[in-house]
Amino acid sequence: MGGTYTGVRTKALVTYVVLFIFFGTLYFSLGTALGRVAGFAHLNFLLNADHERVITDLTDATANHDRTDVHPLFVLFLNPVGVLLTRGLGSRLAAALVMNSAAGALCVVMTKSFLRRAGLSEFSAFLFAAILGLSATHIFFGSTPETWIFAAAGVILLFNLAVFAPGNTSRFLPASVFAFGMVTTNLVVAAVAYAAGMWKRITFKTLLVRTAVFGVFVAVCAAALSVVQKLLYPGSAIFILPEIYRLEIGSYSPIVKYFNGLTGAYLLARLAKLAAVFIIYTVVAPATVVRWYSAGEFCLPLKPYVNVDLSRLGAPGFVAAAFWVALIVWGAYSIIKNKENRTPVLFGLLLTLAFYLAFYFFYGTTMYVYAISTAFPLLGSVALALRPYDRPGTKVFYVLGGTLTCFLLLELVNNVNFLYRIFVVYRDYPFPISP
Repeated sequence: MGGTYTGVRTKALVTYVVLFIFFGTLYFSLGTALGRVAGFAHLNFLLNADHERVITDLTDATANHDRTDVHPLFVLFLNPVGVLLTRGLGSRLAAALVMNSAAGALCVVMTKSFLRRAGLSEFSAFLFAAILGLSATHIFFGSTPETWIFAAAGVILLFNLAVFAPGNTSRFLPASVFAFGMVTTNLVVAAVAYAAGMWKRITFKTLLVRTAVFGVFVAVCAAALSVVQKLLYPGSAIFILPEIYRLEIGSYSPIVKYFNGLTGAYLLARLAKLAAVFIIYTVVAPATVVRWYSAGEFCLPLKPYVNVDLSRLGAPGFVAAAFWVALIVWGAYSIIKNKENRTPVLFGLLLTLAFYLAFYFFYGTTMYVYAISTAFPLLGSVALALRPYDRPGTKVFYVLGGTLTCFLLLELVNNVNFLYRIFVVYRDYPFPISP
């Protein structure tokens, strides 16, 4: 009996190592290829992501780290590692890519761990984790230095704790401070994951009080660390200052910025774009389109936002999107049909997804940059919703496995080609390009 248990654990460990090495190598290779053709040389140019700034935040202790206003502890937690790697590797870009690709690979490993702890079979958990790793947002942000892959890792860590150590404050507190330190919106996710672990074990009133107290404590700890960060890194910002949020919302919320001129048609169009990006394009990338503005200037796809145009997907992408939508519909049907499927953690994922959809309807002009926020909550919700069909040996299990495998292959072809086309654009067109 003990030998069998040890063998199962060894096999599981091997799959985690394989996933980490495969995705870490994939992301690092793709990122290195883009770096060689100056893909990260211009701020806000490649899909409007802040690659140049993030490389600096990760590897330069003396630089201006002003975006710690909304990524509160990013520099304090990660810069020491980046500086050490830079000294060892002799390259700031290489150091940033190592950290970024490792975080991306860790997202895949933690996703499989979460799904196994939540009750999925080894086979299905492996497939769903690989699907996340090859999703349009994870393959992009895992390969290119940005804050968002670290933010995603924080969210996945929190939901691992929701199934592994539900309601355990001593474990949730450091994980929540880390997640919140990557991006301020993760404070809401930390509260949701913490509450999901306690739901149905205590009264609703007690749940609300404990969650609120926990959230305040996380914010206070993060604020104290933000002051420490300011002392160690004078170029950083203290995130608790009110003027930071007034400027942020006034600058990046079209709902606030153009409030008096908003129309119902605009709001419906924004909702449609948000749904397309956060539900479809977060997983299945559209075809690469280069828009020329003037001599020497071009705009890569998805900047400043993705239009709702499924014809841009191309053949593999269209079929992959059809598979993905079918999986979402199947999951929704399962939630309605199977009462035992309505677990606190599943509702926590759905609430997280709803929060992001609502928040980014209100905030943000470049939706794709934030789309990775919904990748794990969306995929995790679908995976847990389909758990009743994940019974090895049954016919429906093979249908589910076959569907996931087909989708994984289509996703791989479509999304790697998406990054390859971006690489070709940078490789073949002359620089300098005005950002």
